[in-house]
Amino acid sequence: MLKNPAVVDNQVQARGTAIQDLQERNFVMDERKISQLFTGYFNNKMTLLLFLIQAKRVKPNPVLVGTVHSFLDDMFRHMFEGSLQKRYRRIFKWLKLFFEKLPDVSVVQRDRAKEFIRAIYDAFGLHLKDDV
Repeated sequence: MLKNPAVVDNQVQARGTAIQDLQERNFVMDERKISQLFTGYFNNKMTLLLFLIQAKRVKPNPVLVGTVHSFLDDMFRHMFEGSLQKRYRRIFKWLKLFFEKLPDVSVVQRDRAKEFIRAIYDAFGLHLKDDV
């Protein structure tokens, strides 16, 4: 089996990188891939929420509302630390009630829902475009 010329006995040859160990390099690459996967997953789910917020005449079926609730619950319980949970509890509660009432919500409530979605993006260190 051919060896990677940059690797000799599981050591990366110094090429101007701070990561000397091959295992360490793979960990960093895996972490980056996981981060990209999470960002894609998060953006896809949040896009669905934004579509529902903006749709004026669409009444989501109970299964979709249940899916939205599950996503919001999972995000709140598993992805927010305890201190963030206290700070964002009302936002998640409000959003869940908002999606239950669709399409019978006011324009002000829709704008508020967008602000709350933006706050969740900010909590994860991600950016939501301003023109949404």
